[in-house]
Amino acid sequence: MILIIVSLLHCFIVYTCLPVGRLSHPHEVRAQEMNSQNFKIQGGNFNMTSGEKSSTNFKLSDVVGQTAASVFASKGYIIQAGFLNGAAGEVFSFTVLPAVVDFGNLLPNVALEKPVEIAISNGNVPGYMVKAAENQPLSTSVGSEIPDTVCDLPDKPCTTAAASSWIKNTTYGFGYHIAGLTVPTDFGKDGYFRPFPATRRNEQPVLIMQSQAAKVTDKATMTLRVAIGRDQPVGLYRNVISFTAIAGI
Repeated sequence: MILIIVSLLHCFIVYTCLPVGRLSHPHEVRAQEMNSQNFKIQGGNFNMTSGEKSSTNFKLSDVVGQTAASVFASKGYIIQAGFLNGAAGEVFSFTVLPAVVDFGNLLPNVALEKPVEIAISNGNVPGYMVKAAENQPLSTSVGSEIPDTVCDLPDKPCTTAAASSWIKNTTYGFGYHIAGLTVPTDFGKDGYFRPFPATRRNEQPVLIMQSQAAKVTDKATMTLRVAIGRDQPVGLYRNVISFTAIAGI
């Protein structure tokens, strides 16, 4: 059994809130507040001017007066301070279905495959990335594992960054193939697979879809594949695959 988790990073924030001097009647001002289980951000846009100007030959969108214009990033968030909020009013959607993949009973030397459908729409936001990772190899509660695949070719094994041919039912493990217009080029051939990076091994999520275009709706089909040998211990094997969509960067 594989549990799928979907997360969306879509955080464009314009803020400036450093008071200077003394106020005779100070009041707390909160132009915007965003929070989740992992963070809380309070801020707003206190620029001297902002908006859109145009003439026959040009169109200019600007934000003037930002005191700390830069891109600030940490684990779990990205803040573009001093940039126009191009995402305002736009719909950014990301879906992964189904939420749970069940392979049922696994038989030795019989490879099973299950599809996962991924869809992303970025509205007027320019570009997106989708990344994926597993928390661990398929494992039981007592520690038995189905290893991540290394594919068929000993001289060209697949890695988390490069796909290779995996067709033989006697090559055991767990991995994925992905097909779509914006997926990595090493998946261009049928039967080419990769293993997932595992966060338990301190491996970073890997890029599986990417585009620099705006106003697109892209789809991809991920095929999960698992194959076991006759000496695989009996048990309920499971892991979690996390998908993260990052908008506008």
